[in-house]
Amino acid sequence: MRSLLSVRQTISTGRRRKNQPAARMVCPLLLWLWGSLGLLLSGSLPSIALAQPESGEITAQAIREHIEYLADPAREGRRNAGKVAAREYICAAFESAGLTPLFDGQWMQEVPARTGILSEEGQIGQNLGAFVPGTDPDLRREWIIINAHYDHLGTLHGKVFPGADDNASGVSMLLEVARQISRKPLKRSVAFVAFDFEESLLWGSRWFIGHTPMHLDQIKLCLTADMIGRSLGGLGIPSVFVLGAEHSAILRETLAEISPPEGLEIAQLGTDMIGTRSDYGPFRDQEIPFLFFSTGQHPEYHTPRDTVDLIDFEKTARISQLILKIVEHLGNNSASLEWEPAAYQKLEEARAIYRVTDQLLQSEESGDASLSATQRFLVSQIRSKAQYMLKMQHVSDEERKWMGRSAQVLLLSVF
Repeated sequence: MRSLLSVRQTISTGRRRKNQPAARMVCPLLLWLWGSLGLLLSGSLPSIALAQPESGEITAQAIREHIEYLADPAREGRRNAGKVAAREYICAAFESAGLTPLFDGQWMQEVPARTGILSEEGQIGQNLGAFVPGTDPDLRREWIIINAHYDHLGTLHGKVFPGADDNASGVSMLLEVARQISRKPLKRSVAFVAFDFEESLLWGSRWFIGHTPMHLDQIKLCLTADMIGRSLGGLGIPSVFVLGAEHSAILRETLAEISPPEGLEIAQLGTDMIGTRSDYGPFRDQEIPFLFFSTGQHPEYHTPRDTVDLIDFEKTARISQLILKIVEHLGNNSASLEWEPAAYQKLEEARAIYRVTDQLLQSEESGDASLSATQRFLVSQIRSKAQYMLKMQHVSDEERKWMGRSAQVLLLSVF
C-alpha cells in the first residue's frame, strides 16, 4: 500500500479529465488543499489499516472505526473541507483493499454543481468508485453495483450534523464488503460506489446513471444501504428492512434461502410503501433489479444528535455480513438477473408491520416510548389487522393497499 500522502496526490491529480479546462479545477483544488491542510494541522489522518480476521467475517470493530472517522465533528457533517477528507478516506480504503479505480483509472467521477434544496451551491461533487473484476469469462461482463451515499448536511446555524447513521453506517458496510470481495472475487464484476449529493435530490446517483463507466444494460443488480446503524423509531427492533425483491424472483428466492446472522431479522416491504428514499431510485427507474437495506427512521434523523455513540455497531456488522452473503450468492449464480413486474410478498409485509406495531406498543408499556391516545389507538388497530392477516395466512390486494396507507400514516404521525 502506498503512503496516504501519495494516495491523496493520486486522488487530486485524477480529478482532471482530458480536455477539461484548467479553470474548472480551481475550486476542487482549493478544497483539496483546504481539507489536507486541516488534517495535517490536526494530526488526524485517516486510519484504514484495520485488523481483519481470516474468517472473512465483518467485525463490529471495523465498522466502528469507519463510522468514528466519517462522523467525527472534524468532518463538518461531510460538507466542504470535511467532505474532502471523507473522500480521501474512502478512496484510500478502496486502494488499501486492493480494488481497481472505477472511472477510467480514477477513483472519482466529477458531478457538476447543482443548486436547490440542501445543495452545495457552486461546488463540484464527486462520486467515488472502485471495482473487483469478475472471474468468469462470460459473467464478468455483468455488473453488481453496491452503493451508499457519503454526503450529509454539513454545519447549519453553527451546529454540526454528524450523520453517523445517515449515512456513515452505509459507507462502513460498503468499505468492509469491498474488502471481503477483493479477497475472494466473484464470477460477476462488482463495483462499489459512494455517491455524493444524495441529500440534494439524489443528484449524484442520477448523474452516475447518465454517465456509467460500463454499458447501462450490463448492470444487473443494485444494492443500496442507507441508515443501517439504528432501528425504526429507536425502538431496538432487531430488524433490517429490505425492499425491492418484488421485482425479481431470484432476489425473493435468495432472501428466503440465505439466513441472516444470529440476532438479525429481515423485514421485507414493497418499495411502493415508502417511495423513493435513497439512491436505488435512479436504478429502479431504469428497471434494474435492486435491493434497499435500511433500519429505518429515528428521532435523531437529520439532526445534530445523529452521533456515533448511538450506533449499534454489532447490528451494522450483521447487516453488512448479510449483504456480503447475498452478493456472494448472486455474484456466483449463473442465473440471469432480470427486471420483472412487481410480485409483492404480502405475508412478509404483514409480518413486518405487525412486528413494528407490536414492538411500539411494548415499548410504550415499558416506558421507552410515549404515544398519545390517538396514536395508541391507531397503532393498536394496525397491529390487530396485521395479526389477523397472519393468522389467516392471506392478504388480499385491498388489504395490501390498506397496509401501504397504514405504513405511510405510521411514518408521518408516529415516527
